[in-house]
Amino acid sequence: MQKVKRLEYMVNMADPYFSVKDRKTIHQEIDLILDNALSMGHNVKMFEKEFSNRIGAQYAIAMNSCTSTLEAALQYYNIKGREVIVPVETFIATGMAVHLAGGIPIFSDISKDTFCLDLKDVQKRVTSNTAGIILVHMAGMITPDAHKFRSFCDKNGLFLIEDAAHSPGAILDGKYAGNIGHVGCFSFYPTKIITSGEGGMLTTNDSDIANYARSYQNRGRDMQSAEECYIIPGRNVRMSEMNALLGRVQLSHLDEYLYRRRQIAKMYSEMLYDLQGVQLVIPNKFESSSFWKFILLLDATIDRAGVTEYMKSEGVTVDWSYTPALHLQPIFRRLYNTYEGQLPCSEDYLSRHICLPCHPRITDEETLYVASTLKKAIYIFSGMSKK
Repeated sequence: MQKVKRLEYMVNMADPYFSVKDRKTIHQEIDLILDNALSMGHNVKMFEKEFSNRIGAQYAIAMNSCTSTLEAALQYYNIKGREVIVPVETFIATGMAVHLAGGIPIFSDISKDTFCLDLKDVQKRVTSNTAGIILVHMAGMITPDAHKFRSFCDKNGLFLIEDAAHSPGAILDGKYAGNIGHVGCFSFYPTKIITSGEGGMLTTNDSDIANYARSYQNRGRDMQSAEECYIIPGRNVRMSEMNALLGRVQLSHLDEYLYRRRQIAKMYSEMLYDLQGVQLVIPNKFESSSFWKFILLLDATIDRAGVTEYMKSEGVTVDWSYTPALHLQPIFRRLYNTYEGQLPCSEDYLSRHICLPCHPRITDEETLYVASTLKKAIYIFSGMSKK
């Protein structure tokens, strides 16, 4: 086994970054913000325009979080009392947005090859009471079935919302994440591909959805009226100028961020592809993922907790995304009587997965170190070291 020098610091899962040049730009623009609108001004408008242009969507509406964009989309579809299919490998907000909009989340299996919704399982769960599907691009990967999901939804009168929190810039067959379904929902939280500190973006090509979202963003106000009239139940989920400025600066670097993430992912793939007891969860085409994280599926014989602790002791942070699974979160157990064993396949995959750090601040040396350390950990905690 190749010897790699131990690092004297931690390799973390995320490391949001603003260069000296970026900071200079931000400091200059802050003065302009302080002299003008502090919220929903020039930077918000430009962020929306630049983001919609970047992914090829006709409309983009900036909000204070990805959660708010999900809530706006679900309110538009009036899902009260109806079912919405969601994956179990996702953040609590995906399912909670359905619940808070009056809908019923239907928890569905994920594929072990993508950690995204399994199309065949979803099709089995559709009933006469199904309103739509939320397709989560887990870890930035667009499932190769994404266009089939859209066709299925169109054919059956269902909506398709993309929870694209992890995937700005990922592209499948010429379509960017957020521009495949009827609505796209993005996150700009500090751990994401690009950050505005806090913030989200709703994207769509449907003018009715866009108009509803714009009104919802402003407490339900009639945006066409000169008077202060409110026409739908809305919220104050506006984005501030400061957040939009940060988002614009980060968006200007999206291509270079994605290039570096994909470089790191390719290095991991090359170094780990033949590692016994490990399945790489990667797309056929690297451009179809933004590689928010790099997912591995371990054999059941490997002690995942042991691997995790060993990696940490050697200066590498790894994690298990969204544990427990969505349907096993205490709130959903209580609300919907969900239980362990309800989705045995997904529960098995999620009990064995592990995520490696994959972000632009990781150097080639660090990438090599992470992969080498993982190999040692697998060797130790698969029992091979005792043979």
